[in-house]
Amino acid sequence: MSALKIEQFGLGDTVLRQRYDALFEACPNAYIQQSTLWAEAIKDLGPDEPIFLLAHVDGQDLAGLPLYLYRQPTGNVLTSVPQPGPMGGVFVRDEVDAGKKREFYSALLQRAEAMAREHQCLSLTFITDPFTNDVGLYEELLKPTYVFENFTQSIPLKEVIADGKFTLKDYNKRSNLSRNVKKSHEAGFEVQTTTSKEVLHEWYPIHVARHTEIGASPLRLDLFENILAVLGPKEKAHLLIIRKGGEIASGCLYIHHRNILDVFLLSMNTKYFEQAPNFLNTEQSMLWAAGKGMLQYNWQSSPRRDSGVYRYKTQWGSKDIPYYFVTKLLVDAKVVAGIGLDTVKQKYPFHYVVPFAAFSEGFDKQRFQKCPPLAPQQ
Repeated sequence: MSALKIEQFGLGDTVLRQRYDALFEACPNAYIQQSTLWAEAIKDLGPDEPIFLLAHVDGQDLAGLPLYLYRQPTGNVLTSVPQPGPMGGVFVRDEVDAGKKREFYSALLQRAEAMAREHQCLSLTFITDPFTNDVGLYEELLKPTYVFENFTQSIPLKEVIADGKFTLKDYNKRSNLSRNVKKSHEAGFEVQTTTSKEVLHEWYPIHVARHTEIGASPLRLDLFENILAVLGPKEKAHLLIIRKGGEIASGCLYIHHRNILDVFLLSMNTKYFEQAPNFLNTEQSMLWAAGKGMLQYNWQSSPRRDSGVYRYKTQWGSKDIPYYFVTKLLVDAKVVAGIGLDTVKQKYPFHYVVPFAAFSEGFDKQRFQKCPPLAPQQ
């Protein structure tokens, strides 16, 4: 292999950004969260300093890595993706073979660790790719202090939709899914696809109300605004709105890049609960994604595997796929332990420092798990 070189740049470097963007567009299985567009959408929320690494050989750009530096008086952190809905770390062109892929991972992870140490970070965290299962490369090459297992729920669209029609068994026979889809079709809803800021502002109070009802913290309005403003014109994000009599019954923000669609956030007006508008939203979005040739309908994770949210996704054909937060601690564990869990939650919102469970289960433990798989039904 010829000499591998790495370029490091920020959003203001237009030449290198164009090269990175071209590489990203050439990678069908990359996530929109690995793009410079995503960095543009979230950069002011942390606020974070986006730093990109672009690896090339003989002038051919072959691998990339987005990083975000979050400065905090109690200690800086460097991570591959902050803010809600994080996905992905290193991405590599499909045609790169396994041996060369390992070299790219090695070079990019080494550069990232050097950057983290240079900026006196408490920790360095990457998010592995659930669809390529690259956690082994991170464990071998980074030698992380902590590995936290999470899971995504994703639907392989070709397994449930063919020729624009659902082949999913529960969709086509009497089941909870088919009953609710039928209800939603009979309710007289209208379907709207939009990137309008005005429609977002109309839907946002529904999101706030629904999250408040279930005891969750609503996401910030400016996050949604930025995503639609930056990604919408590039046809990489949209709102799917379900209306009745002009009123919003359900809305969802979808973000996407080539093979992968992410269900970023789905919220329903509970006034319409009995008419099942979320089922229509999900059905129409899956048909849209399949029609665009997308391969994975990625729900991302659920709080628990015994929850209604988890069951909702499962009935549509979702499969659990593990992915991992791998963290290299760059200070003595006593430093982070001394900061305390409450302060970490307060000072590092939507930023990963170490697994929260380390504060209760011990900083000498290496592996943590969000929640174990359900036992098989007898």
